Amino acid sequence: MRRESLFGTLLAVFSVAVAAYGQGGDPCAAASKSLAAHELEAARAGYENCLKESPPTAERLSNLGMAYAGLNEFDRAIPIYRQALALDPNNATLHMNLGLALLKTGIVKDAAKEFSLSLLADADSLKALELLAFSHLQMNEIELAAAESERVHLAQPDDDSASLILGTCYLRLDRYKAAIPLLYFSMLKANVPQTHMLLGEAFLGVKAYSNALREFQTVEQSSPNQPGLDNDLGTAYAGLGQPDKAVAEFEKQLAADPNGNDADAAKQYLAMAEKARPGEPSVAYEYAVFAMQDKDYAKAESLLRKILDQVPNYTDAHVLLAEVDYKLHKPDDARRERAIVLELSKIAQEEENAGGKPPAPAAAPQPGGP
Repeated sequence: MRRESLFGTLLAVFSVAVAAYGQGGDPCAAASKSLAAHELEAARAGYENCLKESPPTAERLSNLGMAYAGLNEFDRAIPIYRQALALDPNNATLHMNLGLALLKTGIVKDAAKEFSLSLLADADSLKALELLAFSHLQMNEIELAAAESERVHLAQPDDDSASLILGTCYLRLDRYKAAIPLLYFSMLKANVPQTHMLLGEAFLGVKAYSNALREFQTVEQSSPNQPGLDNDLGTAYAGLGQPDKAVAEFEKQLAADPNGNDADAAKQYLAMAEKARPGEPSVAYEYAVFAMQDKDYAKAESLLRKILDQVPNYTDAHVLLAEVDYKLHKPDDARRERAIVLELSKIAQEEENAGGKPPAPAAAPQPGGP
């Protein structure tokens, strides 16, 4: 599963933790009331005006930062929180809120530093520890994230975000059996495509292919364009002994992959397809194309001749073999392949004109095509 999807799922459960400050005699009292009532536009305007007329305090700056954060203006919240921390450097909540704003803007390393500082100021803060675990997970420091989220989970077993972080860590560490109950609990609490994907991938890890397929099909119903879904479906189908469906999913993944020009990624999916249905001519043809791109003409020739032994009228294979023969300085063989292509094309045209259909293999899908 893509890390970006996990980031959105987890970050959605976190909220800004700072409480509204202000008392009756505070010149920013009206702004404080607006913030307490979650009237964020009014709170922002009130604190901006108040701070023009009154000395800045950590509380006023903190609340202005909260108003900005509540309006998703995190770039504006960050410097305000920093100003507040300059006045109150040991404020655990301010460090946590600054960390959250940094997370929201993707500055994960700096966010982790703020959560660590929050813990220094308040060692018992499970929320800061959970956010630190999440940051370490995003930084791919999986074992550290697992240790931190384990502490949160032990203290708060009903915390679904901690379960999701810990379950994801276990999944990344290939501890599939331990991941399943945590991810299942998270799925019950947050019934969204991403949690079903994670749970399905954990089921794949223990070869529970039917359970995995159920989770992936649930995702398919609500979010068919979920990154990596076709690959996961293909793996589940292959495990269930349904190679035709598996190959179809792998080919969809290859066609839809955003890095479609990445030969290594394409080869990975083709390897899965070949494992699901060994000897499939269309898969071998794709490998022949890659061999051509790598200028390994001998390998391409071998693959193509094996394909044509199986499917003599595979037009695209004859076309590619003609090119290979030219590269291998076999002009007579190349001309023979060209003649075969012309003959197959003529037969296909005659059948089409007669109302029939050309032979199925005569128009094989191009590499990476749908």
